[in-house]
Amino acid sequence: MTADDKPENGPGDERPLSPCVLLCTLDDNGVCLGCQRTLAEISSWSLMTVDEQWRLIDDLAVRKATNDVTIRPLDGD
Repeated sequence: MTADDKPENGPGDERPLSPCVLLCTLDDNGVCLGCQRTLAEISSWSLMTVDEQWRLIDDLAVRKATNDVTIRPLDGD
């Protein structure tokens, strides 16, 4: 979901769902491999305005498109 998909409800627009995908592992740059947010963005999510959250959702879509990260489950071997 991006800001383009944002419901148009007027004042008090609906907040986006958290971008967390429960793959919480930070890379060497402090960016989560699961959701592509920085630790600062993760910790401030609940404090952001609706507009700030939607802007971050858009930013994350760009980050995911430009970062070539593949997370695969470990083999049981």
